[in-house]
Amino acid sequence: MNESKETIAVDANPLFSALRGGRARNALYSKKFRFLTTEYTTWEVKKYIPEISADTGMPESELFEAFDRFPIASKPANDYDEKRKHAEELIAHRDPKDVDILALALKFDIPIWTNDRHFNNLSEVKIFTTAEIFAKMAALAN
Repeated sequence: MNESKETIAVDANPLFSALRGGRARNALYSKKFRFLTTEYTTWEVKKYIPEISADTGMPESELFEAFDRFPIASKPANDYDEKRKHAEELIAHRDPKDVDILALALKFDIPIWTNDRHFNNLSEVKIFTTAEIFAKMAALAN
């Protein structure tokens, strides 16, 4: 049986959790989903790797390698720029750093995995928290 995977946009905070050894890492490696993110998000995560290294004691080089192995496709801004203006209207007043991931989700009509409260009450996209991702994984396993 050929199961199709649901595509989900991943915001920075689940990636930070995964690098810190959190359970988000297990979800990233789930065979149930295909994950996308933005180049902007990858740069944002990499910018904080020295801080994560200091907090966790893991060498920066290992964290960079772990991040590069995450099964996530990264999309350049020109892949979703046509949705940027709409995304700015929806979320820039809450947090301008969230515009790219929202534009990506709007462009490809996919949900966003985030624990960021700035995404609360957006009716244009479905939002999954990490807990909801795990509940979805459990439901798909049955």
